[in-house]
Amino acid sequence: MEILWDYGPLTKEGVAGKLSSLKNVRAVPSPHSLSALLSKNPQIVAVGSEKVENAVGTKASHLLYDVDREVILSKDDIVYTRSPTVMTPKQREKAQQCTCGRIRILPPESDICLTCMRKPQ
Repeated sequence: MEILWDYGPLTKEGVAGKLSSLKNVRAVPSPHSLSALLSKNPQIVAVGSEKVENAVGTKASHLLYDVDREVILSKDDIVYTRSPTVMTPKQREKAQQCTCGRIRILPPESDICLTCMRKPQ
């Protein structure tokens, strides 16, 4: 999440490249597993595609992923949009169910989640 926040839209290969340059990452996931993680995360959206030439020379179209910037306006908002599967145990204790059904940490002095506040349906 923070890589996409800091660097903007990236392909799965771009995310893997940024992860490999970080010192605190033991093993970089494969592009296939990264693609699955990025597409299943509700904080991340596909924002376009990029033509990439593969090893054989043929061109392929790869999705560009970015943080959902309609909902997440600052780095501090990331914690309020996390799903329970990626929360720390302390964050899970603070999480509550919103009226929309999502389990999220609610912003201070609010009874609805950040997604409901910024993306009304």
